[in-house]
Amino acid sequence: MIETAPSTVVGVVTAGVVLASLSGYWLLSRRRGRENGAAAESSTASDADSGSARLPFLDRADESDRRTIDPQILLPVAAGDEHTLRLATVACALKHRYGDEPLRLLSIDGETDDDRDRPPIDDRIAERGIATNTAILTETVETDDVTAAVVRAAPESNTDLLVTEWDLEADGTTDRGAGEKAVARTPLPVYQFRLSHPPSELARLRLVLPQHIDHHEGFYEAVYNVKQLAAQLELPITVYVFERNVDHYRTLFDLVEIDVLAEFRSVGSWDELGSTLEARADPADLLVTLAVREDEIGWDAELSTVAERFAALPPRSLALCHLRADEPAYEDQFLRTS
Repeated sequence: MIETAPSTVVGVVTAGVVLASLSGYWLLSRRRGRENGAAAESSTASDADSGSARLPFLDRADESDRRTIDPQILLPVAAGDEHTLRLATVACALKHRYGDEPLRLLSIDGETDDDRDRPPIDDRIAERGIATNTAILTETVETDDVTAAVVRAAPESNTDLLVTEWDLEADGTTDRGAGEKAVARTPLPVYQFRLSHPPSELARLRLVLPQHIDHHEGFYEAVYNVKQLAAQLELPITVYVFERNVDHYRTLFDLVEIDVLAEFRSVGSWDELGSTLEARADPADLLVTLAVREDEIGWDAELSTVAERFAALPPRSLALCHLRADEPAYEDQFLRTS
């Protein structure tokens, strides 16, 4: 057994404190201008999927001077089917924080006779009790070009975030639906969901952070929204990062408002991620991947095939969250002030 001299221990601890202070300063100043080439440190973390199905969350004090974070969310709805109601549940979960702004539904008229025979979508949302803490504002448009209607409606309603259906074929390939097309036509965050389980039946949120995604301007906003979703749906989080230095990402994760417990795991490649999910994930898990638009910082060619890659894995509910493409200072509001 190798013994360590007391003086050596003191030196290591002191160095650690200094490094932590410098790291904190760099991370906070990163909001003004990100720096590339951060030194990586080796770190390992285990995926604590075993044991309790849910992890406890830390309750934040309800302070009277808290900041209002109330995103304007636009949800296009072309039908009032079960999946649309699940999308509405997710959109409401993303809004349940401090503000009072309504969830805006963009109802696309002129669909099939079956769609017309259903009760209005806002009535069905009310019947399900989905929006007990969120007002619903519905706008109906008659158009065959859903994408154009979505892109046009977003700035008119000062939209901060688009929540759409992720149109996936049986083999996992993406059918170029309105959400997929909107990504190329708006700089707004576009969160695409394919929910095979009702949100209340989801077991765990598994978050994939592709390499260098933290250098993107919309990163903190996306982390905030993922935390918000997990907190509202009471889902434990497992985070997968494509670097060995998981402590770096854990620190960034903790800089963002909302306290949740999360496990971090390092994976060396998309293939290793697939093997890990195959062994550990559950069909009731929600697998969320952060993504950027092509040629932006953090772009990975694998992101264009992520749907097909994940199609055969246990998690049957998937989300692809495209980060905001502009407004560098916008995400400052999502970071802790103390």
